[in-house]
Amino acid sequence: MTKNRLKEISYCLFFGLMVFAKGIGLDSGNKAYYVLSAAACLCVGCKLVLTKYDKKQIAVMACLFLTAFLSYRNSGRMGIVLSVLALAGLKDMDLKKLFRIGLVIYSGSFAATVIMAGAGIINNPLVVHEKGGMEVIRWGMGYSTGNIFHVSYFMLTVFLCYTWGKRYSIKKMAGLMAGNLLVFLYSLSYTGAAVTAFYLLLNLYAAKRGKLSKAERVICKLPLPLCLLFSFGGPFLLKYPVMRKLDSMLQARLTFSAYYLQNQPVTLFGARMKDVPNFWVIMDNGYVYFFMTFGIVAFAFFCLGYALLIAKYSGMADRSGRLLPHEKGEGGSVRLQELAIIFSFLLYGVMEQFISNAFMNLSLLFMGELLFGFHEKAEKDAVKKGKGLPEIGFIQWTCGAAAGIATAAMYFWAVPAEEYIKVPLDSVLYVDAQSVQMVIDNQDHTKESLKEAMHRCREQMEDIGAVREVIKRTGMEDKITVEELQAAMEFSIPIAVQSGRDYNIFRVRILELYCGIEEEEYRAMLEQAVMLLGEKEDGFATAEEGIYEERIGKSFGTDRIEHIDDELGYTVEKDGSIAKVEHVRNGVFYGITAGIGGMALSVLFLVYAERRRNHENSN
Repeated sequence: MTKNRLKEISYCLFFGLMVFAKGIGLDSGNKAYYVLSAAACLCVGCKLVLTKYDKKQIAVMACLFLTAFLSYRNSGRMGIVLSVLALAGLKDMDLKKLFRIGLVIYSGSFAATVIMAGAGIINNPLVVHEKGGMEVIRWGMGYSTGNIFHVSYFMLTVFLCYTWGKRYSIKKMAGLMAGNLLVFLYSLSYTGAAVTAFYLLLNLYAAKRGKLSKAERVICKLPLPLCLLFSFGGPFLLKYPVMRKLDSMLQARLTFSAYYLQNQPVTLFGARMKDVPNFWVIMDNGYVYFFMTFGIVAFAFFCLGYALLIAKYSGMADRSGRLLPHEKGEGGSVRLQELAIIFSFLLYGVMEQFISNAFMNLSLLFMGELLFGFHEKAEKDAVKKGKGLPEIGFIQWTCGAAAGIATAAMYFWAVPAEEYIKVPLDSVLYVDAQSVQMVIDNQDHTKESLKEAMHRCREQMEDIGAVREVIKRTGMEDKITVEELQAAMEFSIPIAVQSGRDYNIFRVRILELYCGIEEEEYRAMLEQAVMLLGEKEDGFATAEEGIYEERIGKSFGTDRIEHIDDELGYTVEKDGSIAKVEHVRNGVFYGITAGIGGMALSVLFLVYAERRRNHENSN
């Protein structure tokens, strides 16, 4: 094996492992991600050792590696190191070939992840949201959230479109746009659907247009500064009604950015965020995330790289980076499809934080050309590799559509809709409850004594005999079991008590987890539970101010569902429209899966028939 071949294989293994990790939805919260990352680092390390760099390249790479290391040490985020490794290893690599390799790996892992999640083979994260005045489920389909699911589909479209190159057409765009709508059916990510649609349209324009006018070159300069201006200026303009409305449409992204920009330290080489008051405050703006997490220096490199890249690809700079007269930018130096990818990822960065990761923000890979120049054989090889691929024609589409429609119709005919579905308690935004505050005579005035009293109360109220008696007294034998009522009970110390440090009150709730039980019935069960506690000889706690209704959740700021921290996996029953929507989604999912399978089988049959015909002709 030659040295060049070993270099290529080493980097392809590095790239393939990281793309595979993202394709199956791994992130820094998974141990498997670190295992794959370690293996990938060994591969790219081999590539770096075997590659010869000139002094200028070594100097630039040293600056990038030093910045990445300092940012990683201060922030604890490994993504920036992997991104710099990806850029450093790109010398002598064919970027278009990498995208073709990435397409094969990513499409397979994406499809397998989605199908297995939809079929229940692997975990399928979900969140219950309120959209259009009704509750709906946002499915992750094997990825951590619905947003990340849509980001993953967007990445798949980028791999496909860049591999197609000039062969990208209106038909291909229509197919990918249909996929965009289908993904949206499950992710409900307006951000993902909008950016994906923007990219598919922009890429079609780029594929059909050969040069840029002066006005278009001016427009090419705008996306980066506009994204930066919105990300860092918008949070400080929230006093204006228009910005507040926009902030609401963006699900408080500007408000969250304002918190970090105003309350967290701005550093040269990054920092860990400290003393964040509410766990639901997140940085969903990629520019603010990059700036605050990795520091001013790394962010400056990031912005400078994109500015030079846009100038180069729009024809305003030559291969060495020197600015060119405008008229020289109308020829072959213009790279419109690359610009379409760059502008789409820049737009996504306004609403998601992943733009610092080169294995999600694929446009970062183009910066390898700034460091090492364009691989001369890339375009020629891409065209060469594009020949001989089986075309999906009318027959294949017909077979896929027939299989999908038949499967979906059979599902809707044979499988009745569920009256209700169960969702994990930690996936809902809120849950209703009947609550009562219990007062004790805490002579020690300590939190430990209050917890001891609360634990004692819990043991007595959740006693099987006591729970069975509550159900019997309220006539709920046919509606709820002992185990279900035990699971619905919650005991906690109110935040107001903890803040005031007058430890004499704890709270008992019955969460309204189950369909078919009215609020009055939940209230009656809690009343009987409190009454039974008072009837005991050692009645150490008394109810204060009676039972009251409350709506509690993960992001209300004053209180939260204590069950969220429990590992027992409590669920909430949801009925009505949310169950009907899930029935439709299930039918669509099985129909699409069958359609893809039918199309794949027809393509395989076409390839087999073609090879057999060629074999017979050769004989």
